[in-house]
Amino acid sequence: MNRNKFLGHSFAVIVILFWGLTFVSCKVLLKDFTPVEILFDRFVIATLCLLLLSPFALKFISFRVELYSALAGFFGVTIYFVFENNALIYSNASNVSLIVSTTPLFVAIFDRLFNKGAKLTNNFIFGFILAMAGIACLSFNSIKLELNPLGDLLALGCSIVWGFYNIFVCKVQKRNIKTLVITIKSFFYAVLQTIVLMMIEGYELKADCLLKEVNIVNYLFLAVLASSLSFLLWNKAIEYIGSVKTNVYIYAVPVVTTVSAVLLIDETITEYTLLGMVLAISGLVISQLKVKFNKTNK
Repeated sequence: MNRNKFLGHSFAVIVILFWGLTFVSCKVLLKDFTPVEILFDRFVIATLCLLLLSPFALKFISFRVELYSALAGFFGVTIYFVFENNALIYSNASNVSLIVSTTPLFVAIFDRLFNKGAKLTNNFIFGFILAMAGIACLSFNSIKLELNPLGDLLALGCSIVWGFYNIFVCKVQKRNIKTLVITIKSFFYAVLQTIVLMMIEGYELKADCLLKEVNIVNYLFLAVLASSLSFLLWNKAIEYIGSVKTNVYIYAVPVVTTVSAVLLIDETITEYTLLGMVLAISGLVISQLKVKFNKTNK
């Protein structure tokens, strides 16, 4: 494995560790803030943090670069987090985690259709089935799964729009634009798009809630670690190992969530927990084995 591939896989692992905690963090903030308020506050902070690293990143490059960046922000930030935050209101975390974990399948399908990527291999399909079985075990072990059509459809929408996000990130990367610039531009356009949602749904600056220690900690975590750093590393991973291989790591998100629940809120480990983690990680590993990608997907 060369240096770039090693870094790509390492970056994906780091991001998944952070993203595995976001469901809990968002649940905490939803007690005091609306989904749109969380989205706007989170990504304003995230964008400002990244601009400190590259103050001139918002300089106009070309119409296509700006369009693709805006679309990446629209699908991967604005719509994705509106769907996810609202899904967590209408459905429980287990349902949302399980359904969002189907993301790698949509990414692979869209990559094949729009980027002329590799065909879905038997390893990928078998790994997907294995991972879904493991994630189902984790979900059944924690909160009782209950059918909630609206919440579950919103969670499925997360998986679909994330597939489109990866398409447009790849399109910008092919124009040799730096990953940091892509991330800043997509965040910036997402913030502008969120302002439109705020005009429709309303926005209230809740100073008393913002000053609560628990909310400060969760906002900083979501904005700095789970957004600024994570999106930067994720986009870099896509550059190094391709969108399909990178997104397979999403199978591990429920595993991280489950382990953190055991460590942080004293949930117990059962045979379902262990079986679920083994199956999910096995699915991830199998999906990564002996997959030949053409040059367009690295």
